[in-house]
Amino acid sequence: MANFTTASSTAFVGADALQYFVSPLFLGEDVLGGMDVMTEIKGNTYLDHFTAASFITVSDNGASFAGVAGTTNSNPQISPIRVEVEISMNGNNFYNKVKGQVLRSGTDKDNVDGTVLKQIGAEILMQGIKADFNRQLWFCNSGLTAGVNNVEHYKLYNGIFASLAATLLAAQKLTVTYTLATKVLEEMYAAATPELKELPKKFYVSGAIADAYTDELVADGNAVSYVDGQNGISNLRFRGIPIVIRRDWDALLVAEGVAEAAASGDAGIIGCTGTKDQYRAALIADNGVVVGTDFGGSSVETWYNRDQKELRFRLGYLCDTVLLDAKLAVTYISADS
Repeated sequence: MANFTTASSTAFVGADALQYFVSPLFLGEDVLGGMDVMTEIKGNTYLDHFTAASFITVSDNGASFAGVAGTTNSNPQISPIRVEVEISMNGNNFYNKVKGQVLRSGTDKDNVDGTVLKQIGAEILMQGIKADFNRQLWFCNSGLTAGVNNVEHYKLYNGIFASLAATLLAAQKLTVTYTLATKVLEEMYAAATPELKELPKKFYVSGAIADAYTDELVADGNAVSYVDGQNGISNLRFRGIPIVIRRDWDALLVAEGVAEAAASGDAGIIGCTGTKDQYRAALIADNGVVVGTDFGGSSVETWYNRDQKELRFRLGYLCDTVLLDAKLAVTYISADS
């Protein structure tokens, strides 16, 4: 649980708490636009996955013949873990500050409910949950054991990279020395299965790879590259495939790599070594990753704790991820060390 002080000036309507927290957090993310989001998950849930049928048409010999099994069925499992966040606000922290003018009098002076300070708490809680959700969605790994660094913050459930690492074949998990962003994207595309190349898909890349790729495009020296160098490239693509830029990855990967290089033990993020960790990417078919959660039924609680003299905010939800088929993704992690 965290306590804080800050400033804001926006009104807050208590009845809108659920909409205020949940909608921007889970529904406004470009990442989830490429995922299959299953809501109202309450526990371990099996999914149905059927392989495509092929080689089932034969010549008609004029008589009946045995049927063939045209498809096989598997059941990837979502095993969501419950996570929770809670912060508190005490009006006394704002005493003799600018926002102290909105505090109540007497024994109710610490209760910021109904004041502009409640909006401040709502915004900070939402931003914090959003940052944690994006970090955990990609980098959590339930297989981590107690160690150094931020393991406790990364072993909650299996994020996308952990799910891909557990499902993909070795040829689709690229761990090569980083040289050029263009080379990374080329090698990832070359490693993609025919099925992945055929399906709608997206590259998800760190800011470091996106910036390097842009520089390499501009360095071509033609007129188009000159214009791009002046105005930027608003819709970055490779071979027509949209590129989703995750600039939040860079700081997380670098920080975890530095921590891992300084001490022995489990790295919180898979593959961090302390060298060029910011170069990371994934190529994933649209809806190839399932995100299971119960956030549709999650509730945001706010209440004033008279014993502790503080307003509390709390939100809890379930979450887990799974890749439906090993043919639907490719990852790149820098092999520099």
